[in-house]
Amino acid sequence: MSEARPLPDPGTVISNEKASPSLVYRALLRSLASGSLVPGAKLPNERELASQLNTSRTAVRSALSLMERQGLVRRQVGAGTFLTEDASSVFEKLDQTNVAAHEEVPSFLEIAEGRLLFEPAMMHLVATRAEPADIARMQRILQDVLDAPTWREFKEAIYSLHQQLFMATKNRFLMQIMDSILADRRAVAFDGRDTDKPAPDAVRRQTHKELAAIVDAIARGDAKCAESLVSDHLMRTLATVNIWR
Repeated sequence: MSEARPLPDPGTVISNEKASPSLVYRALLRSLASGSLVPGAKLPNERELASQLNTSRTAVRSALSLMERQGLVRRQVGAGTFLTEDASSVFEKLDQTNVAAHEEVPSFLEIAEGRLLFEPAMMHLVATRAEPADIARMQRILQDVLDAPTWREFKEAIYSLHQQLFMATKNRFLMQIMDSILADRRAVAFDGRDTDKPAPDAVRRQTHKELAAIVDAIARGDAKCAESLVSDHLMRTLATVNIWR
């Protein structure tokens, strides 16, 4: 087996419009992690951020909206946008993924970017086709996410939940895609180290909260809400890939 190459920074390989807000989010998270932005700090306005990050104001606006929903920024009419005072503690709850590139299978970065292109829209099939038994299985798996005793089992539970979402489409082609994704991630042990150790409680609780909101939207038949929540989840995932590198 050949040695894995270092994974490129997402900013150098992701250019599709759907993923661009995640790069803005990532840049701001890195500034928070490095200390160049501190909790409570005022952010540059949308135009300045777009210019600094070489992206559109639409991407900046989407990223800030996502960060606001996750409690990382607050907007004050007439004053601007600020990091929240507890931004650092919110940041620590995020499942920060440290991964490598792989010769044999697609990298996590490639998989997450690809999923963002279609998985949110797929929620319209899930919301209209999911049966009560599908919802019940999702809810049981959510408990597994919360209770997972090890990091490896935590990741298995997350992917099991996503696999159930794909199965609820009743579309065999989409189910095959998820089977392939899961096989590729298992082939590299989810890029994990010390996989027999527990995932931090705060990370498990935050991930459970995000995924439970998706399942709740599907149970209500609210496809538009589920689409937005899945998009948020995947953009946040892309933003935190190798955030410390």
